[in-house]
Amino acid sequence: MNSVIHLFSFNDYVGYMIYMHKKGYRWSDGTPLTPASYEEWDVKGRGTYVLENYKSKTISRVSIGYVTQTPRPNIIPYFEKTNYVGYPEPIKRDLNAEMLTEKESRVIKKEAFDALVKPQHRMNDEISQPSHYTSGGIEPIKFIQSHNMNFEKGNIIKYVTRAGKKEGQNEVKDLKKARQYLDFLIGKLEESK
Repeated sequence: MNSVIHLFSFNDYVGYMIYMHKKGYRWSDGTPLTPASYEEWDVKGRGTYVLENYKSKTISRVSIGYVTQTPRPNIIPYFEKTNYVGYPEPIKRDLNAEMLTEKESRVIKKEAFDALVKPQHRMNDEISQPSHYTSGGIEPIKFIQSHNMNFEKGNIIKYVTRAGKKEGQNEVKDLKKARQYLDFLIGKLEESK
């Protein structure tokens, strides 16, 4: 059974032509493989299928009809890692996903997104997200990190926002802790002057 090389992207096409040119191959009509042009690659639409003849060191383009015949030839995708064409392309491709319909592709992408995102939103346990830290819609730690605050300022925010919300504790205890960090911060700033 013959093997057919699939050159999916223009970058794959250029890389393959350069590689085979170095090995001494030509097109079956005698034309050199390089320089490769976009028009040659896109003659039959998205991607190109080629067949190598090892004896004559030639390459010939094969049609979609040849690729889809029964029995199907062995299709080998060629992936070029060097970026010859000056725009970024993903190296790894899921060829099965590329053959899906747009609707099937959206369903798969949504399932993958849900698998990544939803577990984070389900973490309503008292160990990693206690209720006294999350009331009000934003966690103090997220606010502190987003404003790049130091330890003292962060603890002041933390104790003020959770004051009176922790079970079994009154508001005064948390406010005293916040004041303790505020006094420490003021002292530190006065020393640095």
